[in-house]
Amino acid sequence: MARTSDPSWPTTGPGGWGAWPAPDEPPPEPVPWYARRRLWLVVAVVTTVGYLVVGVLSTARVYWEFHRKPTQWELYRAAGEEVQNRWRTWPAEKIFPASVPYTSEQGGIEHASRVGIAPEKGCATGIDPAPAAVLVKYGCRALLRATYVDQMQGIVLTVGIAALDDERAAGLAGEALAPPDPAKPGPFLHALAFPRTIAARFADPARQFAATGRAGPYVVLTVAGQTDGRPASAVAKPHSGWFLLAPEVGRNIAGSLALPVQPDCSEKREWKC
Repeated sequence: MARTSDPSWPTTGPGGWGAWPAPDEPPPEPVPWYARRRLWLVVAVVTTVGYLVVGVLSTARVYWEFHRKPTQWELYRAAGEEVQNRWRTWPAEKIFPASVPYTSEQGGIEHASRVGIAPEKGCATGIDPAPAAVLVKYGCRALLRATYVDQMQGIVLTVGIAALDDERAAGLAGEALAPPDPAKPGPFLHALAFPRTIAARFADPARQFAATGRAGPYVVLTVAGQTDGRPASAVAKPHSGWFLLAPEVGRNIAGSLALPVQPDCSEKREWKC
């Protein structure tokens, strides 16, 4: 007789190899439709609240940006941009004042009087091709010109203001345009004559002096001669000292044009803060 207690024999019952098959478990109950709808409602409410919070924060941020005081950096940047745009926002009569002070040979203060202002503003107009190419290379935006005579009305000079993108470009352009010898202008700014005025004879051959300078994003070019229109080739011994007023007048004009002004938010007509 076999031993029923032998562990190698399978046991019968629910836990052994010979267990009777357990009845199938019932399938899980389906999620009620109203439970699913409740979940979607929760998701919709959370999403809506999130959008509302983002909208309120964005609106508050925009309101704060438009009502806060500008920072010092923003004021500095606004002042720089205003200077860069003066060549087109200022009237021509403000850029080229009717009277500009300069130092006479005797050391006193005299004033040069404006004869006229050129209507054109192109960077290739009113200047020889070679210096015009230099201006264009460094990002010239406009070239403004005006003619002045000294207080004694013996010296006539044309001032050219070239507007560039920034101070660095203006500095490089000014260095590239500086004539090696101011008494020998060569290709440079054209003389600007006005018929039936004291500057009527000031043509290019009469240019006896040329100089460059810089103020902010502006390059200032000046040429000078004598009001009688004598050509430079007819002058046996140039007298450069007579024409030193020309670069000084140019510097004074460009200096005023490039002088930064701190924005004043109380002046609603000039500034938008």
